[in-house]
Amino acid sequence: MSSLAVKRFEGLFPVAIAVVALGAIIGVQIYAPGGARLGDRFSEENGLQLTQLEAERQEQRLAANLEIVKNLPTLGFDNLLANWVFLNFLQYFGDLEARNLTGFQLNDNFFDVISRLDPRWIDMYLFLSTAVGYYQAQPELSVELMRRGTEALSPEFPGAWRLWRLKSLDELLLLGDIPAAIESLETASEWAQASGYEPVATLFRDAANTLRDNPDSVPIRINAWLTVYSQTMDTLVRERALTELEALGVEIQEGEDGELRFFVPPRPEPEN
Repeated sequence: MSSLAVKRFEGLFPVAIAVVALGAIIGVQIYAPGGARLGDRFSEENGLQLTQLEAERQEQRLAANLEIVKNLPTLGFDNLLANWVFLNFLQYFGDLEARNLTGFQLNDNFFDVISRLDPRWIDMYLFLSTAVGYYQAQPELSVELMRRGTEALSPEFPGAWRLWRLKSLDELLLLGDIPAAIESLETASEWAQASGYEPVATLFRDAANTLRDNPDSVPIRINAWLTVYSQTMDTLVRERALTELEALGVEIQEGEDGELRFFVPPRPEPEN
């Protein structure tokens, strides 16, 4: 073999390894809809019904597969693999038959893998907050996973301030950690201003100052829950937001178009 051929072979070798490795990764079936083994479907149409035992076995297989994916070499395909794991999460999350039997206990496993692979994927964190903070009722874990993003991002990254805002919502509304929420709002303000979003930066800065002066501020919480309601279409999260808004005195009415209208109670006059 000539030296030129050897050099060409050596140049193709890393590419071949990457292709084989990626094929091995994709070949790992993370999730089979309906809690089924690959090629099977449990549904009323084919007369198969998912049992508790099979659902639990599928959950165990899924956890093992996620652990495999987490430890596989990615060879530069981190973002692609993160997208693929996220698509598998959507299948898992949307399989209500299986989730009614085993719950959503692997939500955080999915996002542990995804946030390791692509911590700068900002839009993913809204799903993370819903899946881990609300469905699993583990906001402390949701915030912990978000920190991977805040540590990987910088003010120059487009829209990076949105993650700090999202983090502040979980800290304020789910954890009740006022100092952490203030810090996140202040950082969101600084990053938004650095990106040219001055009006948004002002809102975040004012919210942080209000919380510092009045940690129990009702208007701040109303605004936060309205944000939660508007940024998701998930039924469980929206119902939680509506319940919290009503408890804060917000009047909710349904318009002729089917859209909800929110009437915020007037602020009490300050005492002289």
